[in-house]
Amino acid sequence: MALPGREPTIAHVASISVECADCGRNRWWKPDQLKRFGVTRETPLAALSGRIICSACRAEGLPGVAVSIQAAFIDDKERARAEAHMLNSRDVPLERSRRA
Repeated sequence: MALPGREPTIAHVASISVECADCGRNRWWKPDQLKRFGVTRETPLAALSGRIICSACRAEGLPGVAVSIQAAFIDDKERARAEAHMLNSRDVPLERSRRA
């Protein structure tokens, strides 16, 4: 994550979810896929809402600007991966069913 008092940037995210409120289309993008919108590693996350548009709505002649953006941070991805590894490596005995 970003340092206290500093705004998080694209460099801090693993991927970004973009969902269109008009058509319901949802896509996950990696930060390097956002270059076509003029996004660099130093772009603040707050600035994305004004840059990203829904291409499906735009193709139908709609504005395509009613999008919501959610970021998956690198630290969150690493934490989830470590938790999954811990759960997979744990030995859990199977309980046998008992007949009465």
